[in-house]
Amino acid sequence: MLDYIVIGSRIRKFRQERGITQEDLAFQVNTSTAYISNIERGIKKPSLQKLAEIADVLHVTVNDFIYISPSTANPNFDRDLQYMISMCTPEKQRKITKNIAEIIKMFLSE
Repeated sequence: MLDYIVIGSRIRKFRQERGITQEDLAFQVNTSTAYISNIERGIKKPSLQKLAEIADVLHVTVNDFIYISPSTANPNFDRDLQYMISMCTPEKQRKITKNIAEIIKMFLSE
């Protein structure tokens, strides 16, 4: 399953490394700046064709956006995290969820 938040953050990273603005990227792939922003935040799911166009502009491959190295992927992460959270009180679960969301937003805005 593709993780569009990861894909978007990788697109943002490559774009910023190359000094390309969202506006410039949007123009070069014939789409709106808002759409590029939404892709980078994992809100919109671009087609394979659009990913290929973006990759071409950024001089990378689509694989650079979607590949997850087996050595860094933890297949049990979701399950382990859910288990740890389930062991907390409902109040602590709400606090944890809120804190995680804030941390993710902070990293996405970088």
